[in-house]
Amino acid sequence: MAKIVYYKSLFCPRCIPTNRFLKQLRGEYPQIEIEEIEVVTNMKRARAAGVHAIPEMDIAGRRFHGVPPKEDVIRLLGLSGS
Repeated sequence: MAKIVYYKSLFCPRCIPTNRFLKQLRGEYPQIEIEEIEVVTNMKRARAAGVHAIPEMDIAGRRFHGVPPKEDVIRLLGLSGS
């Protein structure tokens, strides 16, 4: 299954456009699993994953800060374009 691990915080204004992007992506590709990690309540996990800034996404082992190019996400997850 296609999966994105998304490190974020409710207090992060830079996370707003990323949240919108992921909501749109979920609508187009409902098979994508998006695991959202709230860094404020999961600091140990974020540190262990090497997260130093948010928003950050891990998509198939590649890290993105902010909104990644949609084409990259589709390619990395092995999805066909819509």
